[in-house]
Amino acid sequence: MDILAIVLVIIGLSGLIASLVPTHQICNISDHQHNGWLILISMIVMFIFGYLGFLWSLFTHETDTLDLIIAIIFCGGGGFVYLVTKMSRETIFKLKQTIREKHYQAHHDPLTGLPNRNQFYEDIDKLIANEGQIFSCLMMDLDDFKMINDTFGHAQGDHVLQVVAERIIEVMPQDAIAARLGGDELALVLPCTLAEDAVTIARVIQSELLKEISCESHCLTIGVSIGIAQYPKDGDSRKSIMKSADIAMYHAKKNDEHYQIYATHLI
Repeated sequence: MDILAIVLVIIGLSGLIASLVPTHQICNISDHQHNGWLILISMIVMFIFGYLGFLWSLFTHETDTLDLIIAIIFCGGGGFVYLVTKMSRETIFKLKQTIREKHYQAHHDPLTGLPNRNQFYEDIDKLIANEGQIFSCLMMDLDDFKMINDTFGHAQGDHVLQVVAERIIEVMPQDAIAARLGGDELALVLPCTLAEDAVTIARVIQSELLKEISCESHCLTIGVSIGIAQYPKDGDSRKSIMKSADIAMYHAKKNDEHYQIYATHLI
């Protein structure tokens, strides 16, 4: 009976000690209410000392039936605490992952993986909120994209958009923000970049997109018209800076040019 009681208490004690790991992991989750879990850790530590004290008493006196019953309760209690903390950790982690996935889906284009219009608006607003910040906004529209959809079908058109997005991501600066606003309309924000310097990126994008794209049994080349506007010179709000870049893009497409920097005479 002595050995059995000792083994049962050790099993319960192991469960308590093991429960410290998931509880500590829960406490390290950002944006999570930690007060209750911190109290739980303190209580588990107190229980561990209690288990150790009872275990010591089992070694120092002969075990009776009551001691065995208490040992069984201690064993079950330690196992219960471990299961509850482990399952809580898994549930919280799954909920956090689901929230991240939902947020990503709500703010990214499912076809290209680029941020969508809503996320793009948020990113621009954050830049504008930083006083003294300058940036260049590039609005891009693929040339004759409708013809690709009409000739090869929308599935191939989607493939072309995916390739275009991949190529833009490859050549854009690390701190740049790219987005698909809808259809074949793309946008790019270059923080701390003057419009004249943004021309270099526009040329690189144009050159990259002119490389052949496999489409069924054909190889296509697709151009892009790019309008460039600089904040705050060409617009002091998200709406106005995007409008200026859009006007410049329209003139680039109209005049069959690769890019156009916004200027007041374009209005």
